[in-house]
Amino acid sequence: MTGGIKAQNKRGAFGQTWWGKQWITTLESFDISEKITRGKSYARKGQVTDLVITAKKGVAAKVQGSRVRPYKVSITLTPYTKDQKELLAHKLTAKPIYIAQLLSGEMPENLGRILKDAGISLFPVKYYDLTTTCSCPDYSNPCKHIAAVFYLMAESFDQDPFLLFTLRGVEKKKFLQKIGYKRQSSDEEELAIPEPLPSQHGAFWGYTPLPEPSFSHTSPAVNAAMVKRLGSISYWRSTNNFISTMEETYARVSLLGETLINTQIIEEEQNSSKSDE
Repeated sequence: MTGGIKAQNKRGAFGQTWWGKQWITTLESFDISEKITRGKSYARKGQVTDLVITAKKGVAAKVQGSRVRPYKVSITLTPYTKDQKELLAHKLTAKPIYIAQLLSGEMPENLGRILKDAGISLFPVKYYDLTTTCSCPDYSNPCKHIAAVFYLMAESFDQDPFLLFTLRGVEKKKFLQKIGYKRQSSDEEELAIPEPLPSQHGAFWGYTPLPEPSFSHTSPAVNAAMVKRLGSISYWRSTNNFISTMEETYARVSLLGETLINTQIIEEEQNSSKSDE
């Protein structure tokens, strides 16, 4: 079959995530497990040509069989009651991290346990929680066409765990709005004009620049005052006196610094006088 939805799983069990695997494990635990396994080859060969999950209609799929026209498959799961939806909203808003994980493609295992304890099941408890139909002439239910859709549903859940709630009648957009979650739309993002960055680094970082440093200099009254306070050091290996040597060094450095500062001041005054002319 070309153009169909081929299962990512080529062999072995379906589902890559714990919730995708649990979906298949739950279905295979029912009495119709032998009938369900007949759909594996159809799922892997790409016989399912369309699969859509909505809150109003559940699963609507098309599966190519032996006839020219594909068979129409529909699957619904007992929807949550109003009270269950309210409880779901309460559990999610109590820990906003769960909402963030769901929208990033992760179904927290803790959330699954919390919901189960509160009487909200993610998965069917018994097979008759599911209502399945297929337009094929096969009298058995589930037929292999329905079973193929079951397996591909696991991969859909892998990619978007919120679809487990969608299958229970929870419309994603309305539900997120109800619990106060807002996401900026792509249109709003396109219309948003970024504010230009300030050219001055002080304005960008939000601080007031310090005034220009003064070039005034006063030579210390006593050279090498700290060295004299500490005294001579034991590892001095010269015949010269350490304190005297440091005193002379401090004096030369002070004189050099004073000379450089005076030169700078003179140059600034000359530049200032030229600009005034």
